[in-house]
Amino acid sequence: MLCGDQQLTDDTTFNNTILVIENGQLDTNGHTLKGAGLTVVFSRSNTGNYEHIPTDTGTAHTGALDIAAPTSGAWSGVAMYQDPNLTKNVDITAAGNNPTWDISGLVYLPHSSVTLSGAVNKSSQDVRCFELTVDNITVNGTGDIFSNDNQCKVGGLNQTSGGNRGILVN
Repeated sequence: MLCGDQQLTDDTTFNNTILVIENGQLDTNGHTLKGAGLTVVFSRSNTGNYEHIPTDTGTAHTGALDIAAPTSGAWSGVAMYQDPNLTKNVDITAAGNNPTWDISGLVYLPHSSVTLSGAVNKSSQDVRCFELTVDNITVNGTGDIFSNDNQCKVGGLNQTSGGNRGILVN
């Protein structure tokens, strides 16, 4: 568990880990956060000016999240999670290329407005599975999400069904 803003100073790998960031953002700073069996959790308080998001402030904007969610256990299938009690400073813009998202699993951002302006690809370590739960989404320009190829069950994720499920099509 880490408190406050976190900034990578080098490429970093966490395997079989739940990385909890309380009252802060995860800044890849031009580096790659890589992990098999990794869940990144943003949590804590709605007070203050804390941002609860991944970002990349590196000069060349070459940072990346290369995450494969755990395939078993309590966090099975979950790659990134914003605590549903967080309702402010949770919006993500330029996601997909700032940092690059190479993610296999669920990205759960229940109160976030997300703007995808680049591609979301699968993790280099896992199956083709991506599910995104957000308040609303905008896909701009070259925004693209890879197809799932029905591999989510193998990746540890039981996909949602019913309700107001949106589907992006080519």
